[in-house]
Amino acid sequence: MGSGAETARETVEYLNARGEKVGLLMVRLYRPFDARLFAQALPRTVRAMAVLDRTKEPGALGEPLYLDVVAALQEAGAGVPSSLNPRIVGGRYGLSSKEFTPAMVKAVFDNLSGPEPKNHFTVGIDDDVSHTSLSYDREFSPEPDAVKRAIFYGLGSDGTVGANKNSIKIIGGEYPRLRARLLRL
Repeated sequence: MGSGAETARETVEYLNARGEKVGLLMVRLYRPFDARLFAQALPRTVRAMAVLDRTKEPGALGEPLYLDVVAALQEAGAGVPSSLNPRIVGGRYGLSSKEFTPAMVKAVFDNLSGPEPKNHFTVGIDDDVSHTSLSYDREFSPEPDAVKRAIFYGLGSDGTVGANKNSIKIIGGEYPRLRARLLRL
């Protein structure tokens, strides 16, 4: 759901191209949450799911989307294959405004494929209190080596945002492959 879904989609496409059997179901409308349609959207072959929330609800049994997914599969009823009984784990990402990278998505899939996947995990920060963090390979990237990255910083109200936009236009006009990549974003 949200911006994390695009990162997950890119990673799923990369992993599928290399023979891994992983998938993604993007939630585009959270409320009202249609349990029946959600359950029907899942392929019959799904065996395990990780539900990612970008929030932490201390004291709750789980985060909001995770709880709705668990309830949806429990209560969906008609139209849902009786064989659809996947293992469901929940996790948190993007806490403290941390970036959510393809390496973190891969860590979620790696956790899910283990014999006892960690539930109620955190990815992207080192949770040194509850020790629920998933470790991930910071070097993993689905991008080809030819891709070049740049970070533009802007404070706003000082002209840097406009200057950065102009820099991107210049770079995009100068380098056709970079321009094609920027247009996909």
